[in-house]
Amino acid sequence: MTRAWALIAAVNDERVLQRDLAASPLLGDGAAERFFYRGARNMAEAYNAGIDATTAPVMVFAHQDVYLPAGWERRLAAAIAEVEGRDPEWAVLGIVGATTDGRMAGQAWSSGSAREFTHDIALPQPAQSLDELVLVLRREAGLRFDPQLPHFHLYGTDIVQQALADGRGAWIAGAPVVHNSDQLTGLGAGYRRAYGYMRAKWADRLPIVTPICPVVPGWRRLLRAELAVRYRYARQRWRGRGRRRALDDPRAKALMLGYE
Repeated sequence: MTRAWALIAAVNDERVLQRDLAASPLLGDGAAERFFYRGARNMAEAYNAGIDATTAPVMVFAHQDVYLPAGWERRLAAAIAEVEGRDPEWAVLGIVGATTDGRMAGQAWSSGSAREFTHDIALPQPAQSLDELVLVLRREAGLRFDPQLPHFHLYGTDIVQQALADGRGAWIAGAPVVHNSDQLTGLGAGYRRAYGYMRAKWADRLPIVTPICPVVPGWRRLLRAELAVRYRYARQRWRGRGRRRALDDPRAKALMLGYE
């Protein structure tokens, strides 16, 4: 039997998986197939394995530290219906991203930032990039993740650009989640490698606005973004607050925010 949708994740921390994604209520009712992959060399390896393993028409790719609130699958279905009303041939959607005019849109709680990301922009909105915390692909669009994109960053931007290059739609839609992450202390070498790859791959489409740092020629904007992340972390430590950590109970935050 083919289920309506599948949930696919790359896993490198079993404790985080059980605290967040695996604790999502929808996984208890068998509504979705689940595919959790360990030991992947990059995100494409795990996510393409999920695409190959399921025949579900809708595939949800989520970080292991994302909590999907109770009833989230109904919100997702409603979001997809809204998108399909405007773009029946859509290829990919997410819940946070950059619109085609460069504004950030969407809604999610970030424990690493200790705040809710929410924007006064009606959803759904066409996207030029998507945050990777949750991505949704329509199987019929035929998209796959680029196995040459190194590490575990910017694949949300890449899959959107693939969709747009194919003449298909990419969207930001309303289905908020709790991203139960630790605070970033820096972007790291993996992000720099992915950024360099994206800059070369999509050179004819630059600039591309992303949730972290615009992809542009040269390295100046990436350096500024790296320094900004390090500065925020240093200021946090200087104030004696230490690094912001993930929540012990993401469901409590989802309830407080009205996500479930």
